[in-house]
Amino acid sequence: MIRSLRSMLRKRLHRTFHRFGFRLVRAPFFERLIRDWELDHEPFYFVQVGAHNGITSDPFHRFLVESLAWESILIEPQGPCVRTLRSIYADRPSIRIEHAAIGPAGSLGSATESSEGFLTLYKVSDLAVGLPHWANQLASVRREVIASHIDRIPDIERWIEAERVACEPLARIVNRHRFPRVDLLATDTEGFDFEIIKQIDSLSSLPQFIYYEHLHLSPQEYAESLRFLKERRYHTQAVNNGDTFAWL
Repeated sequence: MIRSLRSMLRKRLHRTFHRFGFRLVRAPFFERLIRDWELDHEPFYFVQVGAHNGITSDPFHRFLVESLAWESILIEPQGPCVRTLRSIYADRPSIRIEHAAIGPAGSLGSATESSEGFLTLYKVSDLAVGLPHWANQLASVRREVIASHIDRIPDIERWIEAERVACEPLARIVNRHRFPRVDLLATDTEGFDFEIIKQIDSLSSLPQFIYYEHLHLSPQEYAESLRFLKERRYHTQAVNNGDTFAWL
């Protein structure tokens, strides 16, 4: 009986929305929390590290397209991707594109082979041919992360190249754009994500939400990232096999 009532209600709702050109979909948990928060916090301040081209496998592209209330900074070190971002969002002054990588907040350490505001980024060559469409998403300060995709790209070693890119601490970029706070910090940097999350302490306040890729963190690093967030009173939830969502 309950099931039939739910089915009837669902059909009526869908038909009503369809008449007006809309459709109902079940929103993921992280999206519901963000949507509820942004309704009472406009403008909504968003910072994305490792924005790539803004479309491929990007869980927040739809948010940017649908909402004019988002003030955003999209940070990406790869030149071709930056040009795509600037083209996509050319008519959106509320979306700033930063051609840079995020470096350590303090001294630039040897772990990332960085010095004087630059670091070494390992990536799949822009000249690579015959590779999967997602191959140019592979860019990391850790060469071994790129090479680990050999199971899906057998000749990936021949296409890996090193590029020296400008880097800045997270807080410096946020402050340059005069963001009073960060509501959502998203990071997808192929293994450098915890190093970026550690920099939230240097912001004027902790982000309400953090969405980060944990896929390329070691089990120890992932456990440390969860402990770090828990110490700052974040709740955490694995969104899928590779990402984690955290909220205050």
